[in-house]
Amino acid sequence: MTATLPEFPMPRSHPLDPPPRYRELSGERPVFKVRTPRGDAWVVTRHEDVRAVLTDRAFSSDPRTPGFPTYVTGDVPPPPGFFMQADAPDHGRLRRTVTREFLIGRMDALRPTMRSILDRLVDEMTADGRRSADLVRQFALPMAAMTICEILGVPFEDHVVFVSLTDTVLDRTSPPEQAERAAGELMGYFDRLVSAKERHPSSDLFGRMVTRSADGGLRHDELVGMAALLLLAGYDTMAQMIGLGAATLFENPGQLAELRRDATLWPGAVEELLRYLSINHAGLPRAAVRDVVVGGRPIRAGDGVLVMLNAANRDQSVFDDADTFDIHRTHNRHVAFGHGFHKCVGSTLARVELTETFRGLFERLPGLRPSTPVEHLPFRHDMVLYGVRELPVTW
Repeated sequence: MTATLPEFPMPRSHPLDPPPRYRELSGERPVFKVRTPRGDAWVVTRHEDVRAVLTDRAFSSDPRTPGFPTYVTGDVPPPPGFFMQADAPDHGRLRRTVTREFLIGRMDALRPTMRSILDRLVDEMTADGRRSADLVRQFALPMAAMTICEILGVPFEDHVVFVSLTDTVLDRTSPPEQAERAAGELMGYFDRLVSAKERHPSSDLFGRMVTRSADGGLRHDELVGMAALLLLAGYDTMAQMIGLGAATLFENPGQLAELRRDATLWPGAVEELLRYLSINHAGLPRAAVRDVVVGGRPIRAGDGVLVMLNAANRDQSVFDDADTFDIHRTHNRHVAFGHGFHKCVGSTLARVELTETFRGLFERLPGLRPSTPVEHLPFRHDMVLYGVRELPVTW
């Protein structure tokens, strides 16, 4: 039986679209089973079913749950405080300690900081009359890293360390022992970071969390895990969205021209980029803790489930002309940030950062254009988060 299952992950036919096999298989069976490198799992792709799974306590986010379909190669239990991989009641308790940090007022106040970082990077790209660059290496990666480091209170010079270790952990081709060693080193870094904040309180986000925890909030090990989650989630997701988003805009020059003429269109364009790209292409892993029915398919306790946000955001029953990028799309009910209990706590930050980044980039470089066709670009097919590795541009 297992030998007949389709293999996961599945190949893309176009670098900006989800694998077409998702739609083919879901047309036959709304919820279908696949063979992953680490066992069988159910795949959920329809918008309605994705939302149902992500709001059902029958599914666990804890990798220690029997049947959990781990998509990284190492076996590393979630550290305390890493609430993305926690269930109730710990998930709610931990999440509430940081929710206030990501309110819209705080995020709006960061716009000048983001613009300052952007201007510095563009100045460096264009220094000495230069007219070409790799937009990923020279802009997307440092923009994302400098922004989250500034917000959280992490020394930017340390980004080389956490970027390298994170890539090793999230690369699905990493040998298990290498991935586990990198995860251990990564947590050691955050342990030292939190310890330094405990000795010398600061006014940044991590500093405020440490100060509040001194009065009976989070334990030290929980602060360490939460620091890791917030930095990694805030860095890698933004870096990939900036690079992949720019490639998408270059592929739609008419709409990019509209955005250059009318900056008020950028918030809607960002929502459409989030829907259209949905960079988590490995799926959100869950494990059933009791028998349940999803999309008419019985799923048993102990079964693993992969929730495909990218496929749900191309659901033709929900989005008109779902495979078309349209900055004027209305009623954009995408699930790029997830849904339900675990919806991304930093979604407001992401929207503000992407809007400021794209608006500022194309404002500073009005003639910005790609040097390489999208089909010739190297993409991150082997990573948990999809993206483009290089994006040569000129202006």
